[in-house]
Amino acid sequence: MTFSMAGKFAFQNLKANRLLEVPFVLSAGIMLILFNIMASLINNNYVRTRHDSLPTVIAMGAIVVGIFTFIFVTYTTNFLLKKRNKEFALYAILGLEKKHIRKIISIEFFVLFSMIAFVGIVGGYIFGQLTFLGLNRLMHDVSGRLMDFPFSSIAMLLSLAIIAVLYMITVLRSSYRIYLSTPIQLLSKQHSGEGEPKSRWIISVIGLITLSAGYYIALTTKGSLSSLFNFFIAAILVMIATYLLYVSFSIIVLKRQKKRKSYFKPTKFLGISGLIYRMKSNAVSLASISIMSVGIIITLSVTATIYSNIQSTAQNILPRDYQINSKVSVDENNYKEVAKSLKEEVNKTVEHEKQIKDEYISYNMTTAIVKKGNSFVEYTPYKNIKPKYVFVNDLDGYNAQTHNNIGLNDDEILICANQKQLLGMKNLKIGDRTFKVKEIPNIAPSNYAAEVYVIIVRDFSTMKYISSSLKTTNVNTQKSENSIINCNVNWNVSGLSKKVYKDELSKLKEGKDYFVLSKSEYLDKIYEMDGGFLFLGIIIGLVFLTGTILVIYYKQISEGYEDREKYQIMKKIGLSDELIKKTSSSQIVWMFFAPLIVAVIHSTIASKIVYQLLGLFGVNSFIQYGKFFGIVIAVFFVVYFIIFKFTSRTYYKIVQ
Repeated sequence: MTFSMAGKFAFQNLKANRLLEVPFVLSAGIMLILFNIMASLINNNYVRTRHDSLPTVIAMGAIVVGIFTFIFVTYTTNFLLKKRNKEFALYAILGLEKKHIRKIISIEFFVLFSMIAFVGIVGGYIFGQLTFLGLNRLMHDVSGRLMDFPFSSIAMLLSLAIIAVLYMITVLRSSYRIYLSTPIQLLSKQHSGEGEPKSRWIISVIGLITLSAGYYIALTTKGSLSSLFNFFIAAILVMIATYLLYVSFSIIVLKRQKKRKSYFKPTKFLGISGLIYRMKSNAVSLASISIMSVGIIITLSVTATIYSNIQSTAQNILPRDYQINSKVSVDENNYKEVAKSLKEEVNKTVEHEKQIKDEYISYNMTTAIVKKGNSFVEYTPYKNIKPKYVFVNDLDGYNAQTHNNIGLNDDEILICANQKQLLGMKNLKIGDRTFKVKEIPNIAPSNYAAEVYVIIVRDFSTMKYISSSLKTTNVNTQKSENSIINCNVNWNVSGLSKKVYKDELSKLKEGKDYFVLSKSEYLDKIYEMDGGFLFLGIIIGLVFLTGTILVIYYKQISEGYEDREKYQIMKKIGLSDELIKKTSSSQIVWMFFAPLIVAVIHSTIASKIVYQLLGLFGVNSFIQYGKFFGIVIAVFFVVYFIIFKFTSRTYYKIVQ
């Protein structure tokens, strides 16, 4: 067969199968667009110079998108080839050799993957410009322009490389399948169906045990660091359980429906019997849809919550607009002099001291500790124990920071923590002293990915005692030393624009004995990081959504073609179109809303452990997370319903 003749066959086949292949090109094209955008941003000079940490975050997302693109393309090409088995068998019966069939398939997939490459590269550049502007807005960078997002040759080459690899794998796999198959085998594969799983009760029990274990871990885990590891364990268990229960428990439920008298009503009889016959095949797709839906809900709700918490995090870390910190440790002999020196440096930045507002001095220390009962003891490295961290602040600084006027006795301290389960103590022993504990609202630094306590002590002498009781290990000498106490001055400025004051502040930053922090600069950095995480969450959410739509659409198409012959027989024996539509609708409702319900249940159970993980990002309000959790579910339900209406119409057209 000449190449020209094979090309004619290929283009005729593409036209005849456009109902299957157009969605494939669009869905794979969308994923390639997302990958192309991320690859362009990684190599963009503006992004690399202005937001140096962002390319690393985006690179992680690009890897995820690349993996899922491979998975979804593999799934889709398997589906497309299976639907063409009858066609390939007829080619063989009519005298075409296997090498001719392979040539036709190779040309078809070359055209399809070329279209995907065109959509991905052109769409990636066009939508990449909009994404570039949107990403800069997320990071509060208004200086970015379209000219800062040129066409990326590297992104194009990477996209073409992915397409080339996927094309080669697809052609090799399809050629291998045809090489091993006979016309009779191809015809039988076209009509092959999945039977009921035989050991459904055993699988159901295993699934229920696995699901219970995953839910138990999600609901009982305490502590942010523990949550990080246990979340993945729970997620894996729930994923396994979801597949097992869809394959087995769904069959049990449907079998029980057959025992009801209402089963013999025409609509239920046809709907349930049809679902039972193909449930094993449906179950894998339904479980995949459920898991991807959970990914969408959790990913988007978490990243949106983190992004919305940025201002609160900055206020927590820097209560005032500016802070100057001593580089040297202070003690009872020099702490007042160091504070005075820092205040003098601050006053140099303005013409009149009255321009300095809300100024206060604070002394603090940080050290790693081990909690034993109601005691804090010194942490010794190189032991297999995870430390907790304690921040010790003075009472005068705390009162000035929070605008309170709290008093303490010598044997009293104030305490808070970034995890509620860390509290509950009435007394706390440090060294040889026992302090009465009063709990206060949480002010623990939110930039620590650990379990953190904050202790407020009455005066500097008490802080000095704790410094000597909770020593730290010097990294260089490996000797135990008193924990370092630092002094800082915090202030706001009035009567000067931030831009003008920034120039004055730059002179102050040249000091050798101190360093200066600016809330605006800190916000720029955190917007860069968390804006990148939100962008990454949106991209991954779109990948999961595209995959969900793809699986749903092709499963509906597959079921439509498999059921069409049956329903044609039903029409011939006198069943009405209305009854056929009711029957197909009942199957579609089962298929669509079971995964949605399961996804919402999984996500709700996971919300507790996810919220604890958010504590690592300074989120300490479950209501804040719950708000975005509800919004994401509501929006996803609307999108899901639109998919439902569209695919149900497509399914019914095929059946008719």
